[in-house]
Amino acid sequence: MIDSHCHLNLHHFEDDRESAMANAITDGVSAFMNIGYDRESLHDTLELIERYPFMYGAAGVHPHDAATLDDDLEAMVRQALDRSRVVAVGEIGLDFYRDLAPREVQVDVFRRMIKIAREKHKPIVIHCRDAFNEVIDVLESEGGPYKGIFHAFSAGEAEARRIFELGFHVGIGGVVTYRNARLHETVAAIPLDRIVLETDSPYLTPHPWRGKRNEPAFVAHVLRAVAQAREMTPAEVDRITTDNYFSAMGMADAPHPRPVYRIGDSLYIHAAPAHVSDLDHVPAVSAGEEQDAPEAVLTGVVDPLERVEHTLALATRCRELGYRVRVHTPGLANQVAGRDVTRELSGVVDEIVVQFFGVNVAEHDRLAYPRLGNEGWELVRDFVRCSVASGIHTVCEFVAQPGFEAEPCRVLARELGATYDIRMYRS
Repeated sequence: MIDSHCHLNLHHFEDDRESAMANAITDGVSAFMNIGYDRESLHDTLELIERYPFMYGAAGVHPHDAATLDDDLEAMVRQALDRSRVVAVGEIGLDFYRDLAPREVQVDVFRRMIKIAREKHKPIVIHCRDAFNEVIDVLESEGGPYKGIFHAFSAGEAEARRIFELGFHVGIGGVVTYRNARLHETVAAIPLDRIVLETDSPYLTPHPWRGKRNEPAFVAHVLRAVAQAREMTPAEVDRITTDNYFSAMGMADAPHPRPVYRIGDSLYIHAAPAHVSDLDHVPAVSAGEEQDAPEAVLTGVVDPLERVEHTLALATRCRELGYRVRVHTPGLANQVAGRDVTRELSGVVDEIVVQFFGVNVAEHDRLAYPRLGNEGWELVRDFVRCSVASGIHTVCEFVAQPGFEAEPCRVLARELGATYDIRMYRS
């Protein structure tokens, strides 16, 4: 998964930015695009892409800030676009809902940003609120076709078709999970190869966490909602929408980010079988760390235990390099393999974390997709028991939802012989 639109530089993430990124990578996010839309956010975006090789950036002037555009800011945008991982001009466009800049100024700055994008051969990221026809008119008058993303798309199929005619993709975020939104039906009707995923963190948080801070990990719930609308597996939607992002950014031939992420003291590895050749990119534990071995966390959109032989090879390599190994899984590996795979993991994997969205099948299936049903729920519970019996430290990780109570989680984990942890999301 790629979170194609986020604002990790904002003060909402001041206390836990790396933790928020680690949560997202644990849930299968492979890259982020942070948006530099004014002087401060552009400066911060450049710092983020310098620090994290899995971070992309966009540079532009938001319609709210259109009146601040001067020669210095334009030069700053142009210089940023010369960076290899600043891949788009954005977010740019029109906002006639809040009208924080005069409308004629917004239109003028929008046109200037489009011209810069053409000069720099960059795609554009569109912000459009209560100004759809006006945005389309500007784009058509400036000539097409374009590459880029209509950010935070929430309209209908007819509007989507007009966007596609201009060459754009649409960015689908948390609105697709809202109960009364028509976006679910739109996503089912439009071509999947024109959809990219986004969060707009810290804004537009998906259901049922509306009112709390959004963060890139929630793009996994957007993915599940799109998969449900399309009646596809999350893995299929992940593969297609990830390719779509690189196509929208004019980077179809660019190599995807390596599936090895260093955040803080931990190494996060997306353990999909296609990445077996990246075993050589796992760095050895440096001198001085051996006394308190850092973790290698094996995870991804696809269950890392779906092909247990690959994960065993990866875990063994990490152990040889001095890491403590933790595996995140939805807990269906025994069913897939037709045997108890935890016996093979014993002695190689130090900890297995099984994610739960509730303490019973009804609660879990409200957020999980594909849904487990009663039989699947029992298989997950049995996987936890098998992991415990194999001598692996086993954790039931419960994702906190509104109305969440910790005690039933503790009771369920204890019944299964495991410990428990709670994934909390900040307000």
